[in-house]
Amino acid sequence: MANATIMTLINTYGYLAVFALIAFENIFPPIPSEIILTFTGFLTIGSSMTVLGAIIAATLGSVLGAGLLYGVGRLIDTTRLERLLNTRFGRLTRIKPQHITKATDFF
Repeated sequence: MANATIMTLINTYGYLAVFALIAFENIFPPIPSEIILTFTGFLTIGSSMTVLGAIIAATLGSVLGAGLLYGVGRLIDTTRLERLLNTRFGRLTRIKPQHITKATDFF
């Protein structure tokens, strides 16, 4: 079902869908970009989409998604993140403050 939805979105909205799906995939990793880009490549054969246009749309979507994640990282420092993890929402993520400390020490 998800594959058909992705293909329909790209077929209907073209480059805008590629841009949005790749940006969304960058922010929410469970959506694999390999599926989006495979369908995009397939649709460049039978539609008005070009390979260059698809590459540009995917690149811009990826940069937007990475930029949004960077912005969130700049706004939420480790202290704020640890406080957030002590809330009910934070407990739902199952990320413990020790995980943040370990990741911070690693980087």
